[in-house]
Amino acid sequence: MISRKLYAVLVPLAAVNIFIGCGLIPLGTQPIGEVRQAAPSLEGRTVRVKGKVVDANQLPFVGTRFYKLQDSTGELWVTTKEPLPALGEGLVVAGELHNTAVLGGTSMGIQIHERSRLKARI
Repeated sequence: MISRKLYAVLVPLAAVNIFIGCGLIPLGTQPIGEVRQAAPSLEGRTVRVKGKVVDANQLPFVGTRFYKLQDSTGELWVTTKEPLPALGEGLVVAGELHNTAVLGGTSMGIQIHERSRLKARI
């Protein structure tokens, strides 16, 4: 049987873990502006960002889908194989960061290849 003290610790920890996983607490996410600034050194690494969907598109006949995620520090494009999210929807997105090109240490064409997404309050 679980003692009351252990129960008093486990329940709040479980709740915090659920809130983090749902994006309600932005722990483990990076501001988009920081990701953009560090993009050359983050090539191919997994990043996790939180923001609001401000644009979404699908290329006809190819099936390529992408959407723009924005927070108070900046914006970046996310490519996905999943259905596009709704405009204005808050998301926590994890995925692999790619730079189209790096010129003079400055990244051009930054995008995240989505691995997972969760709805979040923004």
